[in-house]
Amino acid sequence: MAARLVAAGHTVTVWNRTSKPLVGATAADTPGGAASGAEIVITMLSGPAAVESVLFGENGAASAMRADTVLVEMSTIGPDAVRAIAARLPCAMVDAPVGGSVDKAEAGELTIFTGGEPADVDRVAPVLAAMGTVERVGGPGSAAAAKLVVNTALIAGLALLGELRELAATLDVDAERFLAAGPMGALVRRSEGKGAHFTMDLAAKDLALAVDHGGDLPLTRAALARARAAVPNTGGRDVGALADPTKAGR
Repeated sequence: MAARLVAAGHTVTVWNRTSKPLVGATAADTPGGAASGAEIVITMLSGPAAVESVLFGENGAASAMRADTVLVEMSTIGPDAVRAIAARLPCAMVDAPVGGSVDKAEAGELTIFTGGEPADVDRVAPVLAAMGTVERVGGPGSAAAAKLVVNTALIAGLALLGELRELAATLDVDAERFLAAGPMGALVRRSEGKGAHFTMDLAAKDLALAVDHGGDLPLTRAALARARAAVPNTGGRDVGALADPTKAGR
């Protein structure tokens, strides 16, 4: 994603928890160093605790933000965390989680959900356009909420696909022939995707966020249990493993 910004001609300063040099960008020693003097600050991290640390921990990015800075928070952390962070910032914030994985990020073809005040979204939209298509959702926190719904559909759907493949094997049915041609077709294709990489541990984290926000969600809770059971065997592998009965840790 940062490489797409560099390629689009933006001046980019980066900081990563594990050092990863990027040609064309300046590397900062701390999050605060990366945010210092920036008009737009972008965070993309694994979860709420990581965002909290990077923004408000020692030498955190928030300490270097000005009143005219806009923070674009692109992690999947849920609307409650987004609103709590916004209340602590000295500047405006847009939540902008993405749809798509490594392949889409490299190609600049992410779907970028945006939530925030219209003027703030207008300001950051041209920058985000270097990474994909900007989809305006609504006010602050709305994009984070939409992303939870989208990810829950994907992950729970893959878990269901895994069970359907088990059922098909038991009944001696050609699962790929009939599932790929029906309403599960998109999930079949996603489960076999080669360029996607959405790890099982992050999928479990996202389902847990959905459960925390959504009340009584028995199917989502069942999918969460399945994902958590799969993490010891597939934690670093793509969530598509949920749809493979031989890999999902049943």
